[in-house]
Amino acid sequence: MRQLIYVSISLIFILISRKGSATHYRAGEITYKQIALTTYEITATTYTDPRNTAADRPEIDINLGDNTIRTVARSNGNGEIVNTDPNNIIKKNIYRTTHTYPGPGKYLISIFDQNRIAGIRNINNGISVDIAFYVESYLNIFAGFGFNQSPVLLLPPIDIGCKFRIFTHNPAAYDPDGDSLSFTLIPPKKARGTDVENYTTPLFSDSFTLDQKNGQVTWTMPTVAGPYNIAIKIQEFRKGILIGFVVRDMQIFINDNCLNFPPKISAINDTCIEANQLLKKTFLTTDPDAGQLITLSTYGGPFVQKNQPASISPIPNTGTSPLSTQFNWKPSCNAVRFRPHQAVFRATDNHPSDPLSDIRYYNIQVVAPAPKNFQIKQDSNGFQLNWNPDTCGMAYGYKIYRRIDSSYWEHALCETGVPDYTGFKILDTTSGLNNTSYFDNDFGRGLSPLVRYCYRITAMYPPRSENGSIIFSEPVESYSSIEICDLILQTKPILTQVTVDSTSTSNGVITIKWLSPKQIDTLDQFPPPYQAQLEVANKNQNNFNAIGNPIIYPTYAALKKETYTDTLKNTLQNAYDYKVAFYYTKAGQFKPLNQSIPASSVFLKLFNSNKSILLSWEETVPWTNTQTVIYKKINGQFDSIGTTEKTFFKDLQLENGKTYCYKIKRIGYYNKQLYPNVIENYSQENCGIPIDTVKPCPVVLNIETPCNSNAPLNNQVLLKWKYPADCEQDQAFYNVYWKQKIVDNWTLLAKVPNTQLQYADNRTILNKAIHGCYAVTTTDSSGNESNIINPTCIENCPFYQLPNVFTPAKDDSINSTFKPFPYRFVSQVKTQIFNRWGNLVFESNDPAINWDGTDQQSGIDCPAGVYYYICEIEESYLSGDQQRTSRGSIQLIR
Repeated sequence: MRQLIYVSISLIFILISRKGSATHYRAGEITYKQIALTTYEITATTYTDPRNTAADRPEIDINLGDNTIRTVARSNGNGEIVNTDPNNIIKKNIYRTTHTYPGPGKYLISIFDQNRIAGIRNINNGISVDIAFYVESYLNIFAGFGFNQSPVLLLPPIDIGCKFRIFTHNPAAYDPDGDSLSFTLIPPKKARGTDVENYTTPLFSDSFTLDQKNGQVTWTMPTVAGPYNIAIKIQEFRKGILIGFVVRDMQIFINDNCLNFPPKISAINDTCIEANQLLKKTFLTTDPDAGQLITLSTYGGPFVQKNQPASISPIPNTGTSPLSTQFNWKPSCNAVRFRPHQAVFRATDNHPSDPLSDIRYYNIQVVAPAPKNFQIKQDSNGFQLNWNPDTCGMAYGYKIYRRIDSSYWEHALCETGVPDYTGFKILDTTSGLNNTSYFDNDFGRGLSPLVRYCYRITAMYPPRSENGSIIFSEPVESYSSIEICDLILQTKPILTQVTVDSTSTSNGVITIKWLSPKQIDTLDQFPPPYQAQLEVANKNQNNFNAIGNPIIYPTYAALKKETYTDTLKNTLQNAYDYKVAFYYTKAGQFKPLNQSIPASSVFLKLFNSNKSILLSWEETVPWTNTQTVIYKKINGQFDSIGTTEKTFFKDLQLENGKTYCYKIKRIGYYNKQLYPNVIENYSQENCGIPIDTVKPCPVVLNIETPCNSNAPLNNQVLLKWKYPADCEQDQAFYNVYWKQKIVDNWTLLAKVPNTQLQYADNRTILNKAIHGCYAVTTTDSSGNESNIINPTCIENCPFYQLPNVFTPAKDDSINSTFKPFPYRFVSQVKTQIFNRWGNLVFESNDPAINWDGTDQQSGIDCPAGVYYYICEIEESYLSGDQQRTSRGSIQLIR
C-alpha cells in the first residue's frame, strides 16, 4: 500500500500569506451523473478568489457539448467561503443543471472564464492574471452500456506543500460504476484544444510524477515557493472502451518554511471479503511531533454504499499518537463487482501553521458466495448434480467445471472462479437463478467406469454499479463450491484397447479389448445367461453395426475379459468407433442391459511442409491419454524418434521430395487404483513427402520514369529490383505485374528469367499516360510465388507547351507549322485558334495540332499577325482524369 502525504482538508485553505490579485479562478472540474436514458446531471465545481466582487460569478455558461450553451445559476447560494485568511480567501462554487442529450454520441462538456489568479509560477512566467481558465469533461453515451457516472473526486483541487519537502497529492478518485480509471498529467488549458501560454512542469530538485494507476502526484522536491497549477485527466474505461473523462485543473501552494512533520498511517494490505461477511481491520496512526492531536477521516466507495456501508470506530476518531482505528464492513451482495472498492483513510495533525496529512488506500474486493449444498448422485450412465440457488439471489447462471481425479485445491482468499492450473475445464453452463441442477453424461456418450469424475460449481453475477444497477461491464464469478467426486458403478462393459495392428485400404486389422461388467443384480432384475456383442461404426457417424459372433455367458461367474480382432478394415483412410452392447435374459429372450462407452482407433494425419512434416492425431476414448511416442520408418523398420504430451509433433530437417512413414503409440490410464494397467494403442501407418510450401521473399523494387530521372523524353518505365541476399536463393523467375489504377486488378505483364533483374515497359498505352502501379514477385523452383507487398505506384507527369511564334511561309520548313514542343502523357487536346476579330480559323482534336497558317474553311493563307488559341487538355492521373485549359497568343510571321 502506497503512502501519500496530504494537507488536512480542514486546513488546506491555510495558504501562503500573500497580497494576491483579486482576480478569479484557482481550480475546478466538471462531473456528471446519468439519471435517465440520455438525461444527465452536470455539476461544475470551481474554486475562486472572491475579493473582487466584480469577478464573482453568480452564474456561468456551461457548454453541454451538443451545441447547447446554458447559463446555470450557482446552486450553493453565494458560494461557500472555505478559507477566511484575508490574503488568500477561497470560495467554493457549485453550478448544477440537468440536460437531456439527443441520443448516443460523444459530447465534450466545458466551462470558460477570462481570468485566473495572478502569480501562478508555472504559467506564462508568473504573468497569469490574463490567462483564461478552461476545463472540460468527456461523455460517451454508448448504447447498451448501461448507466454511467463520471469519477467522483473526493479531495479538493487545492493543496499545500513546503519548499524542499516531498509533496504528494491524490484526487482520491473513485468510480461508482466500478469502471477502470487511468490518470494522466496534461497542461492546463485556456480554451478547447489550446494550452495555457508558457506552461512548465513545477520546478523540482529531482522529479515531478503522476502514477497512472492511482493518481498519486509526487513532487520531489519543490524548490521555489508560490502557487502552481497542474491538470489531471482522469479517464474511465468500460470493457476497454473509453466512456468518459474528467479534467481537474488544480492549484498547489508551496510555503517557504515548514516546522511540522506529517503523521503516518501503518501499512494496510489489500484484501478480499465474501458478501455478507464481516471484515474487521485495525491499524495505527503515529505522529513524530508529540502532543499533537490526530484526526482520521474516511472516504471512498465502502463508506457511501446504500446498503450496509462501512464504518470506523471509535467515532470521532481523534487522539494523540498512537491513534488506533478499527475499520468495519459487512458488504451487501450489491457490493459484488469485478473491480475492488477503495477505502481512503486520511490522518491529519493539528499543527497551528503547517498542518500535514497522510493518506492510505485500502482496496477491498467483495466476492460472491460459493454455491452451497453441492451434491452428486449416479443416474444411469451419468451423474446428477444439484446445488442450492445463489444465497444473494443475484446470479444469472452457473458454471459447471469437471476434471479427472481430485485436484485437492482450495481457493485463496482473493481467488474466484476455477483457475486453469487446477486442471478443471468448463464443462457447461446453466442459465437462471433457480436452474440449479445438471446431468452429466458426457453429452450423450455416457460416463465411463474406472474414471473418477470431479466437479465444482460457480455462480455468475451480472456487472453492477454501487447502487446495484446492472451495467455492461465485466461479469463476476463467485468463489468455487466444494469439490465433489464419484465413480460410475461398473455395471457395463469397459473398453481397454483399440489398437491398429495393420495398415491397409482393405486388409487393415484392429484389436479390441474390454472388461465385462462387475456389478449386476443377478438374482432379481438381471438374471443370466448374458450376451456381449461388439459393434463398430465409422468414427463420429454413429452408424454402429454388430461384428463377429455374440459371446454367451451362461452364468455371472463366466464373465471375463475379452479380445476381438477386426479385419478387412480401411485403416489407412478411416478411423473406427467401437462399443460393446450387453444383454441379460428375460422370459427366455436377451434384453438390452447396458453398453460400454465407445472408444475409437487413433488416427494419424500428416501435413507436408518445406523440409518438414507435421504429425497430428485424434481419438475419442473413455480413458485419459497422457503421452505419445512417435515412430518413424528407418531402413525398413519403425523406430522411436521422440515423445510428446501434446497432440502434434513436427519432424524437421527432412529432404524435400523424399517419402517418410510414421505411426504413433498413445499411452493412457484409467484410475490407477481401480485399473493399474497401462493402456497402449497404435495408430495406422501414414506416409508423407515434404514439399516446399514457403513463399520466396519479396524483392526490393525501384522504378525509373521520365518523371523521376534525367532520361530523355520518352515513354519508357524501367523497373529494377534486387532479391534479398539473406533469403534462400531459389528464384526460378520473376513476375511483373501492373495496374493502371489502385482499385484495378493486377495484370501480369511478363515472366522474367532469374538472371534478369530489370524490365522495361514500352507499351504504346504509355504514350498517353504512365501512371499506374507495378509489383514484382518471385516464383521459386517449387512453384511458390511471393506475395505482392508494398506495390510501387507512379504518378503521371504530363508536359504540354506551345510556342509563341511560327513562320509558315519560309522555305526551310523550320518552324513552318504551329505545334507543341515535344510533349508527353496527355490523353487528348482540343484546340481552337481565333484571329484578332474573334473568328475561328482552325480547330483540331490532335495533340500535335500542326496548323500550317491557312484558314481551315477557305484554305486561304491567313495574314501575318497575332492569333489566339484555347486548348482543352485532358490528362490522366492515379486519381482519375483531369482537364485544364491553356490560353495564349501566337505570332504568325510571313
